[in-house]
Amino acid sequence: MDNPPVQKFDVVIIGAGWYGLTAARTYLRLRPGTNLLVVDAESSVGGVWCKERLYPNLVAQVRLGLFNYPDMPMPPREGQKDDPAVTGEMINNYLHKFAEDHDLLRHIRLNTFIEKVTQLTQGWRLNFRGSGDTIETAKLLVATGVTSIPDMPNFPDSDDSIPRLHSRDIGTSFQALQSSEVESITVVGAAKSAYDAVYLLLRMGKKVTWVIRKDGAGPLAILPFKILNMVNTVAFASTRLMTFLSPSILNAQGSVSGLFHRTKLGIWCAERFWDFLDYTSQRHAGYHIGDHVEKLRPEIERQGVCWANSGLGVVTLPDFWSTLHSDQLTVMRDEIATTKDKTIFLKSGKSFATDRLILCTGWGDHFGMFDSNQKVKIGLPLYRSDISDAADSSSIDWEKSDATAENIINKKLPFLANQPKVDFPARLNPAHQHHWRLYRRVVPIDMGDKGDRSIAILGQIHTVQTPLVAAVQSFWAILYLLGEIDLPSKEDMVKEVSLWNVWTRKRYMGQGIKQPYSLYDFLPYIDTLFEDMKLNSRRKSNFVKEFFSPYEPEDFAGFVEEYLAVRGAETEHKRG
Repeated sequence: MDNPPVQKFDVVIIGAGWYGLTAARTYLRLRPGTNLLVVDAESSVGGVWCKERLYPNLVAQVRLGLFNYPDMPMPPREGQKDDPAVTGEMINNYLHKFAEDHDLLRHIRLNTFIEKVTQLTQGWRLNFRGSGDTIETAKLLVATGVTSIPDMPNFPDSDDSIPRLHSRDIGTSFQALQSSEVESITVVGAAKSAYDAVYLLLRMGKKVTWVIRKDGAGPLAILPFKILNMVNTVAFASTRLMTFLSPSILNAQGSVSGLFHRTKLGIWCAERFWDFLDYTSQRHAGYHIGDHVEKLRPEIERQGVCWANSGLGVVTLPDFWSTLHSDQLTVMRDEIATTKDKTIFLKSGKSFATDRLILCTGWGDHFGMFDSNQKVKIGLPLYRSDISDAADSSSIDWEKSDATAENIINKKLPFLANQPKVDFPARLNPAHQHHWRLYRRVVPIDMGDKGDRSIAILGQIHTVQTPLVAAVQSFWAILYLLGEIDLPSKEDMVKEVSLWNVWTRKRYMGQGIKQPYSLYDFLPYIDTLFEDMKLNSRRKSNFVKEFFSPYEPEDFAGFVEEYLAVRGAETEHKRG
């Protein structure tokens, strides 16, 4: 049987979530005639917020008005205009409407899992799982995110008597979990998805056993929805003031940064701010009450909400902590050894029966479509199975560059030299860091330096305002692909990448080792991209508002038009 003909496109985008959708809209806006395709493995648009992954009580950690694209506000729930909550259903509806309004749906191919991506002499070839179809494209934007491939641990000698699922599949399994025959459920892991799962199950009336291993990063720090029940936490985190209270290599220049991070008084003030915020968060959680919730206290010496060593969450549901204090919840600091005969056996020797097992155990290799050598060439992190196969053919001495970056950061941000102690420091070894070697978190250095602008990586940055960062980063990336962003020298790109990787490791400790974490630092990142595009990112009307007023997506509405106006003016000037 003949193979189907190769389908050719100008641009292919992998992923139909926040980044993929705005990238598609932006590319078609800048180049209306582009033959563009978006592919996604799910059955609906939305990425992590696709319809299949939704379930009741799933809400974003960000209030209404802070979780949308700059040029399209998100409407409140019908009949509840004063409710600040942003539900999963609202986000899915919003993203579907965005795709519909901008005529993107006809460009999207769902239920399509990319199994292999290969670089050609010019462009890229994509092969799919369960299909003989082949696609070739001149440009490739990878917007897979970091929560697409579940990491499912293997318990030796286990049988199938306990149905198990990953947290990503709670939505599709919701009806089965509601069954009266399912009385007790075990949740494994300490990520934010575990907290959400435990809350959901307790609200369903289930008896929940929560197993968190002792030698991991431990429970995450969780901020209240409002500080002192007055100021929205994420809104405050979206102020310029916060960009100085949080030590960032993206914001280490100037007198204000010097005051906060290179003077004894400034460092003392920053320390006291984080002490206060951490104390407020811990009291809100009720760790001091002395019940099982005490076992969820972050295992860090101080300022857990600052360092986010094991991650950071925000409470958005008013009964969240009161629900977790329920006597229907048992928290066990242990690890599963095996499962047999509907019983879980722990490494401590304890055992108990359970009806279901939900694994909130993180994520696998979302760049698995590239082989190990291609990952190294692009600058993507290697997964467990890749490490022995990878060969770095570049001439970059990353060890030397990272050491230089470490010295620079220690000098500019001495706050970071005094990291708090954690219970299991071995996992903070710099040798364990997953390295994203991407200039501006987007550009493969070697390829960009050689003029190969055929690929851009999107969404590899974790911040509190995903949709805003998605819109700005995607626009910057597309300008790069189109040759409208000038790259610095290879040496300068290497320096920028090393500074970022060393900084995120020192700033966010365990999370910075795992991923490109930049939770409190999205504004300095946007500042950097805007400067590259010769745009003004200071959008407030006066200094007081600039410093203290939260930045919302709508503050950046019209930035694409501003760029086009600047580019048009430059073109006219050159002609003149």
